[in-house]
Amino acid sequence: MKATAAIAPCVAWLCCIFGFADASHARELWRRGEASIELSGSLYEQVVLTRGTDVDDFLDASMTDPNCLFAATFSDCRGFDEVGEWFVPISLTRMRTKLEVVVNEHWSAVVEYDHELLVGRIKGLGSGLGGDIGRDSFLGAEQDIASGEYANWRHVLYRGFVHFESQHVEATVGRQRIPWGVGRLWNPIDRFNAIPPLALQSSQSAGVDSIDVRWLLSGFTFIEAVFAPGHVADDRSYALRLHGVAADIDYSVVAGVFEEAWTVGFDLAGNLGDAAARLEFVYTDPERNVWPIERSRPKELGHFVQVVASIDYLFDIGTGLYVLFEYLYNGNALGFGKGRAGPLLPLFEATDVVPAGLIGPPSLAGPFVTSTTPDAFGGSRVITRSEHLSGLQLGYDVTPEIRFNWLTVMDWQGKSANFFPSVTFTPRDWLEVSVGAQVPVGGRLSEYGSGEPLGFMLIEAFY
Repeated sequence: MKATAAIAPCVAWLCCIFGFADASHARELWRRGEASIELSGSLYEQVVLTRGTDVDDFLDASMTDPNCLFAATFSDCRGFDEVGEWFVPISLTRMRTKLEVVVNEHWSAVVEYDHELLVGRIKGLGSGLGGDIGRDSFLGAEQDIASGEYANWRHVLYRGFVHFESQHVEATVGRQRIPWGVGRLWNPIDRFNAIPPLALQSSQSAGVDSIDVRWLLSGFTFIEAVFAPGHVADDRSYALRLHGVAADIDYSVVAGVFEEAWTVGFDLAGNLGDAAARLEFVYTDPERNVWPIERSRPKELGHFVQVVASIDYLFDIGTGLYVLFEYLYNGNALGFGKGRAGPLLPLFEATDVVPAGLIGPPSLAGPFVTSTTPDAFGGSRVITRSEHLSGLQLGYDVTPEIRFNWLTVMDWQGKSANFFPSVTFTPRDWLEVSVGAQVPVGGRLSEYGSGEPLGFMLIEAFY
């Protein structure tokens, strides 16, 4: 597997550069009247250097410390001494193939299929816990082909949907992107595909298996209904959205249930002088019980409010300096934890269920520690530890081929920040290269100070 992992990225890139990457447009395979079939794709390489936590080291240290077993003492678990002690070089190679089929003016379909090869020190604590809290897809169209200690090769259906369009109705069924909200860094109103501001590839989202129907009323006004069945019945999400324009202001009103959390909200977007301003407001009332480590018993998560306000402006400096400021209030903030466990505490819960394989006296009683579930997030996809966060983003085109970007995100409660500079180089219309870094600053228990510095290089070629 190691040899295959080393050779596969090189072969894929050579094929792309010498065989395919002579154009950035889709290739038309067939056409008859309005009907057509087009094929396109991309090859993506992501190289990241950072620090993480080895899951084996964490477990070995935890096995010898009784503090790691019980919720009351879990924050002092010896395993947390291993956090950030593991140098992590990772390479992700992804080949994506996109097939677009147009039947007539009403019917079309899109399939985007990925092969991904992850190479490096991939057995990390963070990825394991993330898998526990991630949502299973309804279609289940992903699978590991081969997996080892230092490499994993898998295939996944990135997008796959059928689309119908008429004068008054549009409908899409399958794995798709449903981009709700107007925020640039945070989108609490987007309960399907919200992307965190520090994502290295901000255009990449897992999508959601769903049915999305729009009724076009007049002009820019429409009513949208979405149903996402989820892997189990309790994780179903369904919502209605009214979108329109009033007095030159785009507005949307949303109401629905996301993983048994009742939600209502709205967003607004319009001009404020020569600047563009946006606002999102969401109220959520979850109905599931959760049992965080610090509580004595489980109880229903309280209702909460999330608000985003942002403004951006293009200053007439050189080729144009783009400036964005955005503020997030997250009423569902998880808090900073305590002890050495710090920010990892929200990824664990308490339970009365005795861990499998535990042998002890009959009087041994919990609560014990278990990995958390999505219930603790109240249906929200915006997950933070701090209630008050803000972001400042700058963008400047040095030349038509070179763009400089800078993002600073601040946690005002924990007094931490993450500085995220990057440079994007586009030497050809089919090739894009980005290099950058993320530098966290702040205390170990804060929102961003808990993170690790990282450097990255992203290369994407389109064919």
